[in-house]
Amino acid sequence: MGRQRAFTLVELLVVIAIIGVLVALLLPAVQAAREAARMKQCTNNLKQMGLGCLNHESAQGYLPASGWGWRWQPDPDRGYGKEQPGGWAYNILAYVELQNLRNIGKGVNPSGTDTQRTYMLPLVTTPVPLFTCPTRRQPNTYPLNTHNGNYLANNLRGCSPSNCSLFRSDYAACSGNVMPSIGGSQWAEEDGPASYVAAANYDWRFDQSGTRQGWLNGVTFQRSEIRLGQITDGTSNTLLIGERYINADRYFDGADPADDQNLFVAHDRDMNRYTAEGVVRGTTPVTPVAANRILTPLQDRPGYQLNFTFGSAHSSGVNVLFCDGSVRLVSYSVNPETWRLYGGRDDDMVAPE
Repeated sequence: MGRQRAFTLVELLVVIAIIGVLVALLLPAVQAAREAARMKQCTNNLKQMGLGCLNHESAQGYLPASGWGWRWQPDPDRGYGKEQPGGWAYNILAYVELQNLRNIGKGVNPSGTDTQRTYMLPLVTTPVPLFTCPTRRQPNTYPLNTHNGNYLANNLRGCSPSNCSLFRSDYAACSGNVMPSIGGSQWAEEDGPASYVAAANYDWRFDQSGTRQGWLNGVTFQRSEIRLGQITDGTSNTLLIGERYINADRYFDGADPADDQNLFVAHDRDMNRYTAEGVVRGTTPVTPVAANRILTPLQDRPGYQLNFTFGSAHSSGVNVLFCDGSVRLVSYSVNPETWRLYGGRDDDMVAPE
């Protein structure tokens, strides 16, 4: 019986080459399938948030408010709307089957000692997968970065880079298409009162420095109580929540000034975005907005900082939730005027297709 012939070196190299070609052909398909699954999860997240917002509107009479300003965190004993210092994500917890998070710290005096305030830390350090897009990052907590003297606001302290990390959102609510600015610089955020004592007599028409607050025409912002009936442009044409742009180099270190706070912070660039900017602070909107001030969505880029823009890690576009509960994938090449009009609830104009 003759010996079995072994592979020659040439034959072995041919087999290896064929395997390499097959892997090269299959890998993009595998990657595409994985991204499709991640995209579906991202879409489902927004749909669930939409149900939460609409259930909130049904129960409370208005869409979730965005709290008192960026110096504020939630208070489980203060209800909803104008009385709640925490942001919009906190206000929908009970309507997305997360009442257990809403109850954290209930009955604890948030204006008491720092020791008392630490009872609220589990709220801001607990991952909530609903608010994570899996294409960008996993639902983990990330470092508290003090690059800007960052802190956890007046009514919640005790967290420092050495003892805790924060959970952050990949989504933001739309506060309008006329984001106010001062002296040509973007600055749409109001800090709110310095304390609960100050809040009792606070003139909400002004921020802490005495500057009159900007005119906002979105569906959720500082102390807003917007009813569906006030969305005269139509709920299917008005943006409610969308994925937000983040500097791709800063996903995990908390050094992005627009990604350094936690999920439940009140009105802040971390949790509130716009479709256009450039209106001087005041009570009267200035239109039309110049084309170069429209904040069209962008795919995340390394080293490129944007603080108030919607965007995502997806290559195909950004997922956005409208006020009728529908979710759409909007291309990065969307018509700028269409995108701008999506941001306002009462422009008396319908966004062109």
